[in-house]
Amino acid sequence: MILLKQNVQDYNNDLRAMIMAFFPGEKIVSYEKKQEDNESFCFMMEAFFDDKKTSLTLIKPDGLKVCDKDINGNYSDRKEFRNIFKLALYRLLSDFTGKRLPWGDLTGVRPTKIAMKAVKEEKEKNEILDYYIKTYDTSERKAALAFEVAKNELGLINGIDLKNSYCLYIGIPFCPSRCLYCSFAAYAIESKKDKVDGYLDRLCEELSFIAKKYKDKNLVAIYMGGGTPTSVNYKQLDRLLTHVDKVFDLHNKENIDDDTEKDAGMNKKLLEYTIEAGRPDSITKEKLLVMKKHGVTRISINPQTMNDETLKRIGRAHSVKQLEDAYEMARECGFDNINMDIIAGLPGEDKAMMERTLTKIRDMKPESLTVHSLAIKRAAKLNESLDEYKADINHDVDEMLDMVNDTAEDLSMKPYYLYRQKNIGGNLENVGYALAGKECLYNVLIMEELTDIIAAGAGASSKYVIRDENDNVIRIDRSENCKSLDDYIDRFDEMIARKC
Repeated sequence: MILLKQNVQDYNNDLRAMIMAFFPGEKIVSYEKKQEDNESFCFMMEAFFDDKKTSLTLIKPDGLKVCDKDINGNYSDRKEFRNIFKLALYRLLSDFTGKRLPWGDLTGVRPTKIAMKAVKEEKEKNEILDYYIKTYDTSERKAALAFEVAKNELGLINGIDLKNSYCLYIGIPFCPSRCLYCSFAAYAIESKKDKVDGYLDRLCEELSFIAKKYKDKNLVAIYMGGGTPTSVNYKQLDRLLTHVDKVFDLHNKENIDDDTEKDAGMNKKLLEYTIEAGRPDSITKEKLLVMKKHGVTRISINPQTMNDETLKRIGRAHSVKQLEDAYEMARECGFDNINMDIIAGLPGEDKAMMERTLTKIRDMKPESLTVHSLAIKRAAKLNESLDEYKADINHDVDEMLDMVNDTAEDLSMKPYYLYRQKNIGGNLENVGYALAGKECLYNVLIMEELTDIIAAGAGASSKYVIRDENDNVIRIDRSENCKSLDDYIDRFDEMIARKC
């Protein structure tokens, strides 16, 4: 446990985010709350803010001050003071732990945002990298990654009428089983089989509402996630995709004379159609053919790891062989854009096990590869059992990310999107790599918040981009559906009202 003592709360989030970056999984408790019990603590971070000078001090349980730093400036001028404060805080913790974080003092979700702005302003690569290194103390390697991602993202969205377009997210909150690290609102489908059809009834109603409300905008990307969408049976999947095809004018079939082109899902507006067939134990040939029939262009078949012992440990009820079989089946059904997700830092995994995973992926040659650094989410089983796994997670993650990057290069893939989550060990990142032309546009648009993301289903969250009269984005509004399956079904009118 780490204590946090501060005389003002203005920088509470920055303090906690930076402490968590150096001490992932540690409980951070306010000094005032600690007075109520006698629980032991590792150290206390004391932040004393004054109009002229701010003092940061690390104090051991015996009262010994082990590290301190003074920062000149008025903390109330947040725009000027925040970057100075964060860099000083980072260096204090770096001195205390003897560790450097590859992203330096950057703790936000989108460390590429800085590079994106600079690339738009046509600044040179060396100037952008130098700014990251000097201003935020990032490593040259991460600065270069931010630049590459920003450049590739801008290339993907170039030419899209973002103001008059939107993306559709469809949530399926069912899975074959719940993974150790998962925090999504998803249910083991065996226990909810009697709820699936009722859920799909409501989901189809919501999709009909969205299609009508957004009929004057271009639907550029559909992403069906969860959960695991392929947890439902093939008839249920066909029913859902048939409804999507009916209410959204995806294929512009009235402009297509050739029946072959109709079946192939030719269209002028929709640029991609992704379904996460993430769990190989949920994939069947019938479901793959249903997706192909309805014009799905991209699927994910996610191993997370290619080590059977780890798959058992994290609660994925399938083997590496099942994944290989599902992948081959998808190829036989004609899918030519398959993504594979893996996680760096899983319990018990080391670099040798990561290399085993990457060797198999190199042999399989997917079109895209997404690597996630393990994040310990509050609602995940992993967090509930953290004491059991703490010694076995987040080892050598940055080196593993380098290994993934090398594998992506071997497969001629480029990094095209990057983001971070709370509680990632080492303050690291998640990166999507893809072959040219096989990137996931939806991933870029939801991360950059440049166009509306309209979401349907239990736990789905919509984002609305609000622009000023000069077409500049001024804010993002959100509306969220109920996470509970029963609430989503029973309070459906409320879900619709939130989108009005």
